[in-house]
Amino acid sequence: MKILKQMIRKAYANWTPSPLIRCYHYAAAFYGNKMICFTKNNPIKTSAGAYRIGENFNLPKYKEFPFYHAESHLISKLMDRYNIIDPAWSVVVMRINRQGLILGSKPCVNCNKLLDAVGLTEVFYSTDDGDFSDAHEEIIKVDDLTVPMTVV
Repeated sequence: MKILKQMIRKAYANWTPSPLIRCYHYAAAFYGNKMICFTKNNPIKTSAGAYRIGENFNLPKYKEFPFYHAESHLISKLMDRYNIIDPAWSVVVMRINRQGLILGSKPCVNCNKLLDAVGLTEVFYSTDDGDFSDAHEEIIKVDDLTVPMTVV
């Protein structure tokens, strides 16, 4: 799928290993095959925006721990930019570890609640095998698209 290939390229282009961060989560929204928004998580810095997402969507975990998840950051940026969320948009979520390997990035319970609340149902996420899955748990092989990067 073209959107998965775009996501992989964009995520690796923004990936910079840090000894402070174990994994990097990225999320992107697509309208058709066009990427309209790209975000990543920030597990180090708290955010008023993450707290606001918790308030607006009744997610106590986001209020207690106001750190952006890639998905919540994506919803926040989309709302700021477009003022609406179009259910026709697709979301791709992926995770890359310090060594540059793609790992599982299935949205957590709170991110799933958030995505459902805004009507985004076409969600693809990376798996521990470096492939992707959709909401129906169907595996989408992307072996020919991914070349795991490693830190030397």
